[in-house]
Amino acid sequence: MQVEVQVVPFGSGEREDRWDLFSGPDLYYQAYDPEGACLHVSAVVDDVEPQDLPVTLDAEFAVEASGWHRLRLLDADLIEDEVVGAVDFAPDRILNGSPASAPARTVRLSDGDVTLQLTLEWTTDSS
Repeated sequence: MQVEVQVVPFGSGEREDRWDLFSGPDLYYQAYDPEGACLHVSAVVDDVEPQDLPVTLDAEFAVEASGWHRLRLLDADLIEDEVVGAVDFAPDRILNGSPASAPARTVRLSDGDVTLQLTLEWTTDSS
C-alpha cells in the first residue's frame, strides 16, 4: 500500500492557525490493523507547505488482515505529535474478485479536513 496526502488544513491566513510556528507541518502516518496494533510508521516529510501537495509518504508496506484498518496522519513535534486527521479503510471491501486477478486500486479517503489517496495492490502470498 502507498499513501499520498492530498489535502491538509493549513489555516486561513499566511501564518495563522499553522501546525508549526515557523514552518509547515512535519507529516507522517501510522497504520493500524483491526485489533489496533501498529503495522507501520512512515518516515517524516518535513515542512510541508500547500504548494508541496500532493506528497507521498514513505515507501509501500503490506496489509494482510481483512477488516477495518486505520491510518492516522500526524505532525511530528518536539514535545508531543499532533493528530492532523484519521481515515478508516477495509482492503477486503475494496477488492473485487480474487487477489490474483485484481489490478491495483486507488481510493481517496477523507475525514473532512484531510484527504489521503491510497494505492492498494494485491499479491499472492508466496510462502
